Amino acid sequence: MSNNTSTSQSAPNWVSPPGHTIVSILEERELTVEDFAREIGRTAAAAQKIVDGVQAIDVDLAQRLADTLGASPSFWIAREHDYRGSIAAPEGLKISNLQDFVSRLPMRDMQRFGWVATARSNEEKIAETLAFFGVSSLAQWQGRYEGAFETAAYRKSAAHSSCPAATTAWLRQGEIETADDPVAVWSSKILSDQLPKLRRLTWQKRPLVFLPKLKALLAEAGVKIAVVRAPKGCSASGAVRVLEGGVPHIQMSFRYLSDDHFWFTLFHEIGHLLLHYSSMPILELNESQINSIENEANEFASSTIVPLEHREEMLNLGGSRFPIVDFAKKIGIAPGLVVGQLQHLGIIRYNQMQHLKRRFRWSD
Repeated sequence: MSNNTSTSQSAPNWVSPPGHTIVSILEERELTVEDFAREIGRTAAAAQKIVDGVQAIDVDLAQRLADTLGASPSFWIAREHDYRGSIAAPEGLKISNLQDFVSRLPMRDMQRFGWVATARSNEEKIAETLAFFGVSSLAQWQGRYEGAFETAAYRKSAAHSSCPAATTAWLRQGEIETADDPVAVWSSKILSDQLPKLRRLTWQKRPLVFLPKLKALLAEAGVKIAVVRAPKGCSASGAVRVLEGGVPHIQMSFRYLSDDHFWFTLFHEIGHLLLHYSSMPILELNESQINSIENEANEFASSTIVPLEHREEMLNLGGSRFPIVDFAKKIGIAPGLVVGQLQHLGIIRYNQMQHLKRRFRWSD
């Protein structure tokens, strides 16, 4: 998720790195860094980098820390995000002039993707950019779009930095691509009723086949969806927001080009709509509330993929192909999604059963 911006931003309060917490636990248990390294399956040098705050904590490492030191994976991820946010120089989205406006946008990708025409002079770039956003002046853009980054909930990669201007351009392209899409009146009940059909769609191999069906099913519930390639600087995997008139809008980037990531992200965004529609825009909430609703959306996605009544059976599958495939058929979900859940839970390694996932690619 993004951080709210303001015209004048003060430096954020510094937060101690997760390594400080790790050191306290190690001292309490009278363990050395070498002991810690063996426990988490890393070299002593790598463990020292974690303790020093040089090595960022990703999902896999968070799970290892939870298993070794206690607390939950989400606790370690939250500590990491808080620390990185405290040391990063804040990048506000406030634009001072049109040239500044254009310089912050990923113009090369916007041109390559066909969002704007190729322009050489600064004047042409400014004209193309204003036309892309459908405005005639910087003031009009500021009134309509400068807050767009704060009004969407995102799933984004912790491994990539995110630029608010690039993400705003990505969101705008999603608006353009769905502007004329007809949808019914928003209905959370219909959306909830569509979940079994959406789960069955995961078996479809080709995006050209399943995306139109996905769009139609969501339209019946009053939801628009756009699948838009992310430009440089936009780390979003997915986003959900409510457009004018109360129309929910889901946007997907296909960032990791695998079926497990795509469908988990989709169900995560649907979870936000079913659980948090009345409290959107979500980014107006405080940090603890944001963590809570993100966890709720993640749990919704996980339980949609593998219903709770089948969770124990999944945990006992192991790392063999045929039990996973048979289980996936039994619960009506594509095998790659089961693999993604098993990897996330640490039942199998991230390099196991990758062949069961379907891979996609953008056609340039």
